[in-house]
Amino acid sequence: MVRKTFGMSKIEKSPDIPSRVTNHIIDLITKGALKPGDKLPSEHEMTKIFGISRISLREGLKLLEARGYIESQDRQGKFVKSMFDDLRIPLLDHLSVSQESMWELLYVWRIIDAEAAYLAAKNASLEQIKQMKELFKEAREIGLNKIIIAPKGIILYTHFFELLANTTGNTVFVHLCKTMTDILHEYFPIIRERLSAISGISKNIVTQLREISDAIEKHKSEAARIATIEHINYIEKSLKTALEIK
Repeated sequence: MVRKTFGMSKIEKSPDIPSRVTNHIIDLITKGALKPGDKLPSEHEMTKIFGISRISLREGLKLLEARGYIESQDRQGKFVKSMFDDLRIPLLDHLSVSQESMWELLYVWRIIDAEAAYLAAKNASLEQIKQMKELFKEAREIGLNKIIIAPKGIILYTHFFELLANTTGNTVFVHLCKTMTDILHEYFPIIRERLSAISGISKNIVTQLREISDAIEKHKSEAARIATIEHINYIEKSLKTALEIK
C-alpha cells in the first residue's frame, strides 16, 4: 500500500531540527499540500522521510500542536486543523444562544461558497470533477429522499462543500470553508428532524448540488456561483419554515 507523504522531504541537519520540522509542515499546509482533516503519516514514517530521530520529530510536532496547526485525535493519529478552527467553538456557542446568528452565518456562507463555486468552475481538474460525481453515486446508495434524515447524508452534504473548496486552488478558501462546513455539520443535526418534515427537501438538495456540479464540470463560473446562491437561499427559506419564522 502506497502511503501519502504530502510532499514531505528529507530535512537538512542543523542544531534546531524541531523548528525545521515545524516550518516544513507549516509550509506544506500553507501551500495546500496538507489540507484540513488530512492525517499526518505515522511517527515512524515521518522519521524515515525526514531522516531525523523520533525525539526531534516529537518536539517539532509538539510545536505544531501548540501553535494550532495540528491536533491529536485519541489514538487515531495527528490531523491538520483549519487555520480558522479556533473560531468554530465560539461560533457554535453563539448559534446555540442566538437564533438570529444562524441567518448571519448563512449570509457569510452564501458569500464564501458562491465565490468558491466560481473559482472551482475555473480551476476544476478532471479528477476533482470525478470525485464530485462519486458523491452523487453515494447519495443514490443512501437514498435521495434520506439526505437530510440519514447521518451519512449530512456527512455527504458537508463533504460536497469541502470538495468545492479544494477545487478552488485557493488555500485560504480551503481552510475557511472547512471551518464553515464543520460548523454546519455540527449544527444541522439539531434541526434535522424539523427540516425532514419539509416535503421533498432531500431530493431538492441533491438536485441543487448537481446543478452546481454540472456548472463546475462545464467550467461555467457564473452559473456555478448563481446555483450556489440559489441553493443557500433554499436552505435559508427551509430553515425559516422549519423553525416557523415568517
